[in-house]
Formats: sequence, C-alpha cells, structure tokens
Amino acid sequence: MTSNCRIFKRILSLILILLTNSLFPHISGLYAQVQNENWKSVFENLAESIAERSNRQYDYTSLIEQLENLIENPVAINSADLQDLEKLAMLNDFQVKSLYSYIIETGQIISLYELQFVYGFDRSIVELLTPFITIEDQNNIRAASFHKPLRNGRHQLFLRAQRILEKQEGYRELADSGIAVNPSSKYLGSPWRLYTRYGFSYKNRLAFGFTAEKDPGEEYFKGSNRLGYDFYSGFIQVNNLWKVKTLVIGDYEPRFGQGLTLWSGLNLRKSVEVLMLEKRRNEIRKYSSTNENQYFRGLGATFDLGIPELSIYVSSKKIDANVLIWDTINNRAKLVSGFDDSGLPATHEQIKDKNSLNEPLLGFNLNIKRNRFKAGLTTLHYIYNAEVVQGNQPYELFNFHGNSGSKIGADYRLVLRSGFIFGEIAFNPGYGWAFLQGGIFPLHETISLALLYRNYGKDFQPLYSNAFGENTNNSNENGFYIGTRFHPFRFWRFSAYFDVFSFPWLKWNTGAPSKGWDYLIQADYTPNQDLQMYVRIQNEKKEENISGENKMIKTGERNRIKLRYQISYSVSPVLELRNRVEWAGFIKNEKNEQGYLLYQDIIYKAIKYPLDITFRFAMFDTDSYNTRIYAYENDLLYAFSIPPYYGKGIRTYLLIHSAFNRYLDLWFRISRTSFTDRNIIGSGLNKIAGNNKTEIKLQARIKF
Repeated sequence: MTSNCRIFKRILSLILILLTNSLFPHISGLYAQVQNENWKSVFENLAESIAERSNRQYDYTSLIEQLENLIENPVAINSADLQDLEKLAMLNDFQVKSLYSYIIETGQIISLYELQFVYGFDRSIVELLTPFITIEDQNNIRAASFHKPLRNGRHQLFLRAQRILEKQEGYRELADSGIAVNPSSKYLGSPWRLYTRYGFSYKNRLAFGFTAEKDPGEEYFKGSNRLGYDFYSGFIQVNNLWKVKTLVIGDYEPRFGQGLTLWSGLNLRKSVEVLMLEKRRNEIRKYSSTNENQYFRGLGATFDLGIPELSIYVSSKKIDANVLIWDTINNRAKLVSGFDDSGLPATHEQIKDKNSLNEPLLGFNLNIKRNRFKAGLTTLHYIYNAEVVQGNQPYELFNFHGNSGSKIGADYRLVLRSGFIFGEIAFNPGYGWAFLQGGIFPLHETISLALLYRNYGKDFQPLYSNAFGENTNNSNENGFYIGTRFHPFRFWRFSAYFDVFSFPWLKWNTGAPSKGWDYLIQADYTPNQDLQMYVRIQNEKKEENISGENKMIKTGERNRIKLRYQISYSVSPVLELRNRVEWAGFIKNEKNEQGYLLYQDIIYKAIKYPLDITFRFAMFDTDSYNTRIYAYENDLLYAFSIPPYYGKGIRTYLLIHSAFNRYLDLWFRISRTSFTDRNIIGSGLNKIAGNNKTEIKLQARIKF
C-alpha cells in the first residue's frame, strides 16, 4: 500500500512539473529567485531571538560560514548518503531519513518541485532548502582531491574598520597624574575597531586562515599590544584524509550531543523557528569568530573507525579572569573570582586581568551510528593554574570553585516510524547533573509537534555547556517546552510554542526560588514571492525581585508582552520594501510601561550594475530599557548589528555594497541614532555629551 502510494505521488509530481513548465513558464524560476533570501530571513529571526534573551554580544560568524559553505558546495541529494544529507542543518533527523528513503524507493528526484511530495516536507522547507542542494548527478561534479589545492582553492582577505564618530568620555585628554589616581578613567587606545581576516578553502577538504581584531579603546602596536592586534586566532583544517574525518590544528570548536556536556559555539534558543530544538551534527570545526574566550586552542581530530567515530580534543589557552590575589614570586594569578568574557582590555585595570588564567582542556567523544540509532559518550576535563572562588552572593553558592573539574555525558537519537526522539544526560563528579529529553513528530503532512523536557541541577557546572534553556547558563532550571508548526490553508503557516520553567535556587536579581512561562504565536501569509507578511504575539511572565515595605526585598511577577506586524513586498525586480510595527508592554510591581518601534526598509539591488543599497528609517518611543525592542539590521558581511531600541528618538542607517568584479567587494555603512529625550548618551567611559550617536563601518573583501 505504501509503495503504491509513493508511485502515485511520483506520477502526480511528474504531471505537476510538466504542467508548471508548459502552462506557467514564468514560475519555473521560482526557487532560483528565493534561494538566496529565505535562509537569510530564518537567520535574522534566530539572531533576534538570541539577542533579546541575553545581554551578551554574540558573533554569528560560524553560523553564516556554515550556510555559505553549503551554498558554495551544495549537497547532491540524488547520490548523497545519510551522512551527506545530515549536513543540511535545516532538516531534522526524520526529514533526512524521509528524503533518503524517498530517493531509494522512487528513484532520483528530477525537479526541486518534487521535494514537496516527500513526507515531512512542505513548500517552506523546500524553499529554505533550495540554495543548499542540487539534483545534478554526483558524477558530473568534479571530485575534490588534494591535487594542486592552493591553485584550485579560494582565498579571501577581509579588511574592516569602524568607530563611533562622537567623542566619548574614555577618549578625552587626561594628564598622567589623573590616570595614576584613577587607572580606569581613560581608554589607552583609539576609538577604532579594526578587523583583519584571511581564509583559504578548497572544496570540503582543506581550509586554513587567521583572524585578528582590535576592539575600541585597545592599544595598537604599543603598550600591552606591541604585536598589533589584541586578539589573534588561526587554524588549519583537513577533512577526509584516510581514516581522519577531521583534523584541526589551532583554534577550533568541538560540538557534541545536545550541548549539555560540550558545545563550543553559538546556541540556538527559543524563536519562531519552533521546531529547531535538536543539535544533530557531532563535529570538530575550525574557529574564525572573535569571541576571545569561548573556543579551544590546540588539536582536535575525529577518526572514522567504521561503526564508531572517535574524537579527541586537547586545548591550552589563556583566558581573562577577575584577579583577586596575584603571586608576585611566580608572576601568575593565585586567586580569581570568576571569568571575564568581555574581551575588552582597554584600561590599566582591565589589562591586569587580561590572559591572567591558564585553561588546559582535554577530552574525547565516542559516537556510534547504526541505521536509525545514534549514541555518544562525551568527556571534558579542565584544569586552572589558580584557585577559582565561587563568589559571596547567595545565588553564587553552587558556582564552580577550585582549580579543576570534569564532565561526562551520554546522548542518543532514535528515528521512529513517524518522528524521532533525542536526549542527553551530563554529570559533574562532586557537583551535580543535568538532563534533557526531546522529540519532534510530524503528526500529519500539515502539522508537526516538538516536545522537550529539561532538568538542570542547581549545582551542575555548565562550563562549555550550550544546550536549550531559558537561562543563559545550563544550571538551576527545570522546564517543559511544546512547539508546533501548522499549515491549515494554502499560503498560510502558523507557528507557536509554550514553555513553562522553574528555578529551584536563587538567581541574579531573584532572591528566592522562582518560576515562569512564555509563549509565542505567529501567523505567516505568503501568497507569492513578491509579498510576505506575518503577525506575532509574544508574552513572557516570570518572578523577579521587587521592592517591598521597609526596604525589604521580595519577589513578584514581571510580565513582558510584544506585538509585531511585518510586511515585505517587491515593488519591482530591483526594489523591495519592508515595514515593521512593534509594541512592547512591561508590568512589574504595579508599574506599567510601554513602547513602540516603527521602521521602513528600502532595499535596492541593481541588475545592470554591481550595487546593493539598504536604507532604514526607524522611530521608537519606549518608557525605559524594560520595554526595549530588538530589531535585526543589515550589516557588512561577518559583522552584525541587533541593537535594542529604547528611549525616544529616530535611528537610520545606510548600507552600500558593491561587487566591482570577481576579485573585490566593498561595503560602507553609516548609522545614526538621534534621541529626543536626553542630552547624554551612555555612561562611564562610553558616555557621549549630546543626543546623537553615529557609527561608520568600512570593509573590503579581496578574493583571489
């Protein structure tokens, strides 16, 4: 019965393809038109969600790199094995198996339209997938080997400079005597942020490169940075060399399981991509981002031993830490109070903490894969050359302390007849444990369901853990998540999730065990490729500290709600307009605040000339930072801007990109925020005396 059904679908798909090409030839370029756009929209949604759920500034370079690499080296699905199909990170395990089975049972796919008939696929998945796949026969694609790789590979060199134009407090003239009295009263370097990056890649076999960055305020070729930049990073990566699946020497990111034991790199959090819960690819990959602490430095390798894969990783690097006691005899830190992730040693006091702690790391991962089942064992051991204290605040009682520790974890994935399940458990000897269990199930061709339960102990040590969760760190959290995606009608798609969570121990700004929940509902309407719109509602409620009578602190509810409408429409083949209206509300301790953001984007992409122009005009009015609204902004390649809009004012930016020829790309970006509710912007060394803040960015990419 199943075989007959598949044959019927294949015949139906062939008829559909023939009718489409003959009766509607103008539609035949549909997927070619959208192939470079839909994945960008998904990326923007993910980046916005990450930014608004964390106060950290993230570098999304590694995620963009993976997507661009897939575009340049698309997966030939008709001849791909399961391992090749797993490179398509936008597909879950069930969809990978479903696509593989479809090709095995019905033969090669002859048109991308046919993918809509694969069980678990729909139009949105196909459109998202299109840039990263090809139906070309693998035999027609020249196999990648090590024959003259430097000659046949691709070189790229990026040069970038950016700065705030207005004078900031930290750059004002100050006498040496004043600096001596207060070493943190002035930045030692210039306000320019400088970035240089070189990369070489040859198919999927060989890659090497380096990244160098100087942050604003840091010295350059003088003082503490006599070698130029404050941060240098480099790597050499070789793939598929005999039994060596991957070998990286230099800086790299190990990623295994669901991220509870070890996942170095970006963590996807709750977003409108409600089914993106599972981390599927176990790998060691090169590191080329600019976070100065969250990576490994040394050697990482994965060996293909047949059924099992063995990965080993050894790392030793210096990281920034808050030094409490310095051993002057041995010239090293003796006692530190925690790690400093800012990566900004720009004053005398900050330089004292720079590279003050040595962090050796080592471990291994053993992974087995048989048909529909995968399982892995991951270990990590870390040692520090100074004693780490846990802090003196009540919420820090269970933080890591000492000079060494270990983690061990086990993970699995099992593909079912309809859906798949996955999970991981991790344990710190002498501390605590963490556990998560999830599953994704296509209930019907039009609806899918995702479930995830997590239980992270209050004494679990989440060093290099990066799993799904409400907290930034994977500890002190219990929760249950349910998400669904539904296609009830043509052109319509509904996405929703509901997450309930609790925190058994205290948190920063929450002086008692607490709980909360949040949900998101979004309706997308896409009648054609020239018009896309959606409506979203998002609500989060959790408990936090509030001021009570007699200056006593007690906890109470904090409620944040957001409403958004966005529309994108193509006026012509070269001109696209985007509009967004968003409202935010905040209620805490009988205090009711609100705000709004309204913006207009104009995107021009010339056909006859190598020129792209993006312009935004935005108006915002919020009562305080509590009602801040995040909005993704187009930026230079490998640069990212997702600022919180708050206060009252106008923000504009202009981005110009020109690909002069196959060897040279140039970018120019200028952004300006004008506040109408203040005469001072920022605080401390970043303070600007005025109501305008202007930033310029310039970048060149040289390809050869």
